Amino acid sequence: MKFSKNIEDVIADFRGLPHTVSTSSRHEPALLDSVLVVLQEQYKLEKPSPERSLVENWEKIFGPRLCERCHPVRIKDEHTLIVSVTNQTLRSELQFMKRSVLKKIQSLEHCSKIKELVIRS
Repeated sequence: MKFSKNIEDVIADFRGLPHTVSTSSRHEPALLDSVLVVLQEQYKLEKPSPERSLVENWEKIFGPRLCERCHPVRIKDEHTLIVSVTNQTLRSELQFMKRSVLKKIQSLEHCSKIKELVIRS
């Protein structure tokens, strides 16, 4: 059975054996600041995006009563927003509100390409 290095080290401690040494354990750990900079660049976290706009305006779109009971899952093919809801009743309620919700979403900055709303429970 294959274990992670941490688990192997715990087992080695328990059995009184030396820790395993791998090439990754010989390197100095990277500074968190430098890792965060790389992640920001790689995933374009500072650039405006439809996902960011949706998250920042979620309560404005659905209102305080519904915003905590539904969550954005992802944007598929740049024009379909998939939303997850907590139950079937809420799903039915949002189906009736679909047009008005979609208009609110399209009025947001960077979200004009979203043409479809898929609600899943």
